[in-house]
This record gives sequence, C-alpha cells and structure tokens, in this order.
Amino acid sequence: MWYIVLDYVKRWSGLTLVQLKFLLVGGVSFLIDLSLFLYLSQQLLWPLLTARLAAFSVALTLTWLGNRLFTFSHRKKVHKGQQFAMAVILACSAASVNLTVFYLLSELLTPTGVTATIYLALGVLSGLIVNWLGSNYLVFRH
Repeated sequence: MWYIVLDYVKRWSGLTLVQLKFLLVGGVSFLIDLSLFLYLSQQLLWPLLTARLAAFSVALTLTWLGNRLFTFSHRKKVHKGQQFAMAVILACSAASVNLTVFYLLSELLTPTGVTATIYLALGVLSGLIVNWLGSNYLVFRH
C-alpha cells in the first residue's frame, strides 16, 4: 500500500523514491516528537526543556532507525554505533542551521504573526536540506 501511494506521489512531485521515504520518516518522527513533547510538558507537567530534550531524543532515534531500515535499506549497513553517532551530530547540526536561519531572519525584519511563521518555515526547510544532504551523502552513504 505504501509503495502505491509513494509511487503516485513520486510521479506527481518529481522526487525520487528515496527522497519521499526520507520525508515520510521525517514527518512521522516530527509527529511523534510533537506529540511526546506535548504529553510530557502538558499532561505530566515536565519542565519544558526536559520534555523537549526527551521528545527530541526519542524522535532522533526513531528517525535514524526509520532511515536505516526503510529509507536507505538498500545501502550497505555500517556499524550501528558509528552510524547513530553520525546521525546525532547531523541532527544537532541541522537544528543549529534551522535556528540560525530563524534567528537571522527575525533580526533582519521584526517578526509579525505572518512573517514569524515564514521565518520558522524557512528555518525548518534549511534544516531539512542539511539533514537530507548529510543523511544521503554521509550517514547512509554506503
């Protein structure tokens, strides 16, 4: 079923199957990240930073696992520990790019309701590009 949907979207979007799988894994991980963060911070009343770090850690692990077993499953496997460490470094780098783009844009032009959302989206997009390039050419390159 997934492959039928992915094949249709692939033809419509012009993206490769690997790129679509990458976006699917990232999207599912984002939803888990958000849901877990909201649950920990709002239902269990964890401090925001603690809840954010816990949710990020779970999402990062699931993203790495999904990309290893689904997105890049056709590529030669390297040692799990080494690959996971590379994925953590990449995720932190992509997050830094995301936040830097958001910060720089908000410093250039004062954010309003609309522009703040655009700045956030541009930050997320820049982080996604860093994540894709790093995953495709470094973490899962084999």
